[in-house]
Amino acid sequence: MKKFIRNIVKDRVFLSTLITLAIPITLQNFITSSLNLVDNLMIGKLGETAIAAVGLANQYFFIFLLAISGVNAGANVFMAQYWGKKDLGNIKKMLGINVSVGGITALLFGMCGLFFPEQIMSILSKDAEVIALGAQYMRIVSLTTMLTNITQGYSTALRSTEEPNVPMFGSLIGVLSNAFLNWIFIFGNFGAPAMGVAGAAIATTIARVIEMSYVLYCVYGKKNRVAAGIKEMFSYRMPDIRRYFKVSTSAILNELVWSIGMTAYSMAYARIGTNAVATMQIATTLNNMFVVIATGLGVSSAIMVGNKIGSGEEETAHDYANKIAFLAPLSGIILGICVAILAPFITGFFKVEPTTITATINVLRIMAVFAPLRFFTVVMIIGVFRGGGDTKFTMLLQLCTVWFYAVPLAFVAAAVLGFTVEQVFFLICTEEIVKIFFVIRRLRSRKWLKNVVEEPALAA
Repeated sequence: MKKFIRNIVKDRVFLSTLITLAIPITLQNFITSSLNLVDNLMIGKLGETAIAAVGLANQYFFIFLLAISGVNAGANVFMAQYWGKKDLGNIKKMLGINVSVGGITALLFGMCGLFFPEQIMSILSKDAEVIALGAQYMRIVSLTTMLTNITQGYSTALRSTEEPNVPMFGSLIGVLSNAFLNWIFIFGNFGAPAMGVAGAAIATTIARVIEMSYVLYCVYGKKNRVAAGIKEMFSYRMPDIRRYFKVSTSAILNELVWSIGMTAYSMAYARIGTNAVATMQIATTLNNMFVVIATGLGVSSAIMVGNKIGSGEEETAHDYANKIAFLAPLSGIILGICVAILAPFITGFFKVEPTTITATINVLRIMAVFAPLRFFTVVMIIGVFRGGGDTKFTMLLQLCTVWFYAVPLAFVAAAVLGFTVEQVFFLICTEEIVKIFFVIRRLRSRKWLKNVVEEPALAA
């Protein structure tokens, strides 16, 4: 063990690359999570019903964001490996496929959220006031789906080519804009009417426009290496699309399987009551402020592993995977301790019932206990395996552990056994124990090492 740790410390190329990528990617994720925290802190002043309404409405957009993440993840596998070969032409073509597939996804989610918000909210809650407020929020924010697709598509290309700073600053500008506009539209400042939940939705929409504009300016205004013309992006052929979907379908399904599972958990919590929904909305938002490190480490790992596989250095990619497998749970231990200590202090900012605060603290501490396991599985699945092109295994693993284990367990515990929100959440977390055995076995097998760019380049 000591020899292995010394090997990690001495590998300056590995550490410097990981830090260079992970810090801005993690900061971007942290900033994005801050947006949700700011929204919930401000909306929290309107009461538990408003928190529950916006939280449940955002579950719909959470599914959309993860669907887009799946589209981006598939493209990222190709882009990272092409960057290992320094093949900018195919990276730009892959950007075109990425934006096109994401555009179809964004259009479908946007239209459904715009025209059927009440029906969607009624699936998530039985509280009439929560449904009405959530539908109001959903209808407005649905206008941002296409903007998000464009921002995320270009951000993926930038990160894959080891330029993560632009997406990071774009997110920062978006969050600051959103917080300021929330203050104006939610509470009625600068002469604007106090619009409550609708004001939060308007603020989010304007902030998304600002964020997208900044990213596009940095790409085209500053002539970035991924600045692709129309012909470069959209000259792809059907064989190119088939190649993309061969790898990406599993990544897209993986994100959808997981995100719909998270929504199913919310539906299970709703069976307990609105207080339980509010508890999990606050706890999840706060927890996301910490687990962004796992996501940042995972995305960075995917890029690093993909680059090495694309350049033909498979042994180095395998070595990187083992080092990352050691660092991931170690990070989880550190962050878990921080969550457990800070939980009582952060929850004090929310204007909710004392019982909700107590339940939230208990949930956060359960999250802290499972953090090392979660960090390991998340980083391996969205990082090492995905960067290695092994998207089918991760999709099947998520499908089985979420839908054949955790979701049924959650509904039985909440609806049949009448468990508390803390007890239901603990049972859901045991999914990580089941998952870790399969993840370790896959890592050791080396079957996740797949060079997806060995085939002929995308059609000219």
